[in-house]
Amino acid sequence: MAAVDPDDRADKALELHLAGLPYQRIAEVLDYANKGGAYKAVRRALTAGKPPPANPAPAGDDEDGDSDDRATEIEVELLRLDAMRAGLWSKARRGDVQAVDRVIRIGERQMELRALLRRHTPATPVTTPLSDFEERLRERQRYLGEGRSS
Repeated sequence: MAAVDPDDRADKALELHLAGLPYQRIAEVLDYANKGGAYKAVRRALTAGKPPPANPAPAGDDEDGDSDDRATEIEVELLRLDAMRAGLWSKARRGDVQAVDRVIRIGERQMELRALLRRHTPATPVTTPLSDFEERLRERQRYLGEGRSS
């Protein structure tokens, strides 16, 4: 049997996940050892091509510990909605009123999910040369004791 490229296998796992298959079934179809392997493959395919977060939050920093999972679920749902919208697009462009309505509703749902995704994705602090300078200045003031009130 020919070796399968792990990226191709992960892409296929993502495709099956978007189609609604549970991780256990994906593991069986793609010959992963268990559903955890299928889950990791889907995550790998989802993050392929994305830059890693500049300042990832340490584990356990979010309130309930599953912000990453929620963000992944939202991203998957957005991909599913994209596929649905693409399937309806040609009908909507031809003037099918029901398709137009569905495309609009899908767009509204995508906007809601993107807003939710922003809440579950930690903001990356922006640093500039000026903010670096201000931080060094504060450190120097602390060191010299200038910032203390008497």
